Amino acid sequence: MSVQRYTTKSGKVRYRARVKHHGREVATSVFDRKRDAEAWEDDQKRRLRLGEWHDPRRGQVALSVVAVDWLESRNSLKRKTLALEVAAWRNHIEPKFGKVPVASITSADIATWVGRLIASGAAQSTVARHLAVFRGLLAFAVQDGRITKNPAERVAAPTSGKVRREGQFLTSKEVLALAEACSTITEDDPADALDYGDIVKVLAYLGPRWGELAGLQVRDRLRVPGHGVRLQRAVLSSMETGSLYVDTLKSKRARTAPLVEELVPIFDRWCKGKDPDDWIFHAPRGGPLSERNWKRSVGWAEAIKKIDRPALRVHDLRHTCASLWLAAGADPKVLQRILGHASAAMTMDLYGHLVDDNLWSSAERLGGTLGASDEDDSPENEGEAPDGSL
Repeated sequence: MSVQRYTTKSGKVRYRARVKHHGREVATSVFDRKRDAEAWEDDQKRRLRLGEWHDPRRGQVALSVVAVDWLESRNSLKRKTLALEVAAWRNHIEPKFGKVPVASITSADIATWVGRLIASGAAQSTVARHLAVFRGLLAFAVQDGRITKNPAERVAAPTSGKVRREGQFLTSKEVLALAEACSTITEDDPADALDYGDIVKVLAYLGPRWGELAGLQVRDRLRVPGHGVRLQRAVLSSMETGSLYVDTLKSKRARTAPLVEELVPIFDRWCKGKDPDDWIFHAPRGGPLSERNWKRSVGWAEAIKKIDRPALRVHDLRHTCASLWLAAGADPKVLQRILGHASAAMTMDLYGHLVDDNLWSSAERLGGTLGASDEDDSPENEGEAPDGSL
């Protein structure tokens, strides 16, 4: 044992434990009791034998030092996701913990931080997102050998107790009414003028996210084996500057989606006279179309009030697409392909309630066919000739 007993200037007896590895001292700690020093030393040696030992000095660096390497490791994320994580670090985590040694951060410290964020008026969903970022940062510190356990894992994310809001969805008649309310065509416009109200139908019948719609180019039109579009890029808005930029799709996988009959003439009008690299749904002055500018130009706030849907979001037109396709009998696997979900299970998690809405109508349709089928296939009619002979 390498536990040494010594007396402080105040006369108090203390015990210093030292752990050596390959002839070099790698850890030391001081205790009031000898048994505690010996237990700590034994545990450190056991960890060395099992390969679980971490140099405690690596945990004495400030969290901001670890964050530099962590952020560099996150560069492969999509730009929007990375921007959210950077904002959470710089605005909420760094001011409180940036200068604190990473090994000194405790679960109690993090829980107090979470409580103060909520008390300051931050939404619980926002606080939960910040906590998730903190967990990821400290998980990186564990992998980097700075600490042995992630103290943020023990802190429960705040919950509001509210049921997750399901997206609203419109009927076909409501989609047409909203498109008319959003129409930008006036009596003075020429017959071939483009109508920005068309986008309501595109969102409701095709189901793209806004960035995917804005990212459509003329070259993405397909006509074989049928009318469709190839969704392979998104135009998003920067959180820092609000400027638009081109990015990959959310799933990072391109997909093909069919155009229903009502959308074909709309795409024909918007693609007419354009080059392959031109945006299909361009802004009035050229360039890709932003959601904010579109809502302002079509008078979105007034339009949704006009159809008595004052809380409707633009993204709810994507939910409308799911509802209309499922009501038309589309298989969840088909809907997964159209909406670009990672799996049909994800589609059902999001829109399973719409399938439930169709249960009884499906039962009625099936029930209307069973009787006729049984009667046509009845044994007494099978193989019977007009004269009654076999």
